Amino acid sequence: MAASTKETENFDDLLTCTICLETFKVPKYLPCLHTFCESCIDTYIVSSNEKDNTSEGFRCPVCRMFVSFKGKPEKPEAWASKLPNNHFVTSMLDKRAIQRSEKMCNSCQVKNKTKEAVSWCTTCEEAFCAQCEDYHKSFKITSKHTKAEEKGKGINEIVQNRKQTLDNIQTQYENILQEISKLKERAIEHLNKIEEQINFEMCSSKKQVDLKLTDEVDKFSNYKSMVNNWERLVIGTIRGGSDQQCLLEVNKIGSKFNALEEEMNEAVKG
Repeated sequence: MAASTKETENFDDLLTCTICLETFKVPKYLPCLHTFCESCIDTYIVSSNEKDNTSEGFRCPVCRMFVSFKGKPEKPEAWASKLPNNHFVTSMLDKRAIQRSEKMCNSCQVKNKTKEAVSWCTTCEEAFCAQCEDYHKSFKITSKHTKAEEKGKGINEIVQNRKQTLDNIQTQYENILQEISKLKERAIEHLNKIEEQINFEMCSSKKQVDLKLTDEVDKFSNYKSMVNNWERLVIGTIRGGSDQQCLLEVNKIGSKFNALEEEMNEAVKG
């Protein structure tokens, strides 16, 4: 039953409280699964609450996860006792005691006999010698009870499963970020195309308006020049010509002016 030195060292690490650095005494675990001695976590809770001046909970000494006791009637001094016992660690402690030949068979002790235990039942929470273990397995009601090492294997599987879940979540998170980045690029590309189309259409419309207005400016400039010429002609005829010449010239210009006026009205409407 003796374990190798390396295995024993790793085993001891699992059974050491990170606050007092000694073997667990009444191990209690938090929702984050970190485990501490009841007395150690009790002292920590009281000290933490006095420091932070809060009665809603406390943070794990290791990972700083917040453990809420909000709305609970108990005072901080009683929180540690309300935390769940870590039966797995308790089983491991008993298993180590068995490996070190420090644990006696509980079944034999009832008969006032003393035999070294070789196994631990996590369901009954009792140690058995080899003979009592065989009896224990032979009864129908206890035949499916698991030993400490079997339950330790189950915990390892749970830990591996949680680690795999964390890896999957991280992968999904990175994939979502990539998809968001791609959507952003496509959205920017689409907006750039819309901007280019709008700029092209506005530029084209502006050119058409510019051409139309330029033509109208040229046309009305010509109208103005024609009217100025007629004005100079009439004034010259009045100053140097006869009344008959003036009348003829005014009549001739008048008919042209009427036609010009109609043309200007049509140009304004257009």
